[in-house]
Amino acid sequence: MQQGTQDPNAQGQQQGTAPAPGAPGAKPTVTPEQIGISFAPPQGWQQGDPTKFTLPGDICCAWSPDNVASIVAFVQKTGKPLSPKVLMDQSAQALQTGVGAQVKTKELQTIGGKRGFSLVVTAPGNGAAIDGKGTVLTTQHWIAVPREQDVIIFLMTTPDAAFAQNEQVFQSMLSSLQVNGTQTADQQASK
Repeated sequence: MQQGTQDPNAQGQQQGTAPAPGAPGAKPTVTPEQIGISFAPPQGWQQGDPTKFTLPGDICCAWSPDNVASIVAFVQKTGKPLSPKVLMDQSAQALQTGVGAQVKTKELQTIGGKRGFSLVVTAPGNGAAIDGKGTVLTTQHWIAVPREQDVIIFLMTTPDAAFAQNEQVFQSMLSSLQVNGTQTADQQASK
């Protein structure tokens, strides 16, 4: 997983560090049904344009309460099963070394009926993204559920000062999440 960086033309929308696959300017989007997930949207947040985000995967949905904080759902196609624990440890390490992120929490969990992980990191940024050099302490909460051929990811990014408030909305949304598809026995047993 890769952290977000800011695009000054995106009016506060988060951008990823990896270019979207496909034709220049094309940003793949998918529906929740296409990637096998269902959930209640975040209460009080406005749905955003998923094409304004560039993250390492196919973007499903995006929301924001203020054009700064955001929740984005996307899927990364891996073509093979990845261990939730290994993926969590590698993601935490990449964020620590890449942008100097401080890991607040990292834990394996059952999410939407599948085994996955929760990772909360804080680093300098602009409130809409972390970059390791900005002036706004920014927190990201990564939720990832690896399946046999892909990884479903929910990413909340927010100014750290608004984390507690935005985390309540994120947790409410996650409590309604259902993830279809299959996990291997090793993925299901990850501890």
